[in-house]
Amino acid sequence: MGAVRALAVAALAAFVLIPSSTASTTVSYTFKTRQGPTVHHAHPPGGALGDTYESTLALRNAGIPQLGAGRHEKVGSMELGYTIRKQCTAFAKRCVATADFDTTTTLPGGKVLAGGRAISIATPNIRIPVTGGTGRFEHARGWVTISPSSTRISTYVLKLP
Repeated sequence: MGAVRALAVAALAAFVLIPSSTASTTVSYTFKTRQGPTVHHAHPPGGALGDTYESTLALRNAGIPQLGAGRHEKVGSMELGYTIRKQCTAFAKRCVATADFDTTTTLPGGKVLAGGRAISIATPNIRIPVTGGTGRFEHARGWVTISPSSTRISTYVLKLP
């Protein structure tokens, strides 16, 4: 009887200590973007280093229905702020231009937060780490890719708990 009781206690302890689910879902969204006005905050002594920029992006579905909206409908917006940390000629070999980013994207069901320090801005696609979110995007991880070029496409790859 003591062995059965010990086995039952061990099984109960294992059930309590082991998480019931570690499953997550990865989702991907692609949007066409339209940038709003950009506000530039210059920081002396001159040049762009240390300068801060703020802007917004309107997000429309890029030809496919997503998040309950039609193929080309507006789905959300991004508030974007960045500070230039290193600068060089864009897309030049060995360019190490970087900026610190902070973004908040509002989508149906919640917000996606992304940002980081010393993110490369010397490539055609800027990849910003996702740091969390609210609502259906709470505890999200992954990345947001924005394009400073004329393609104006943003991609979100999110791992949701």
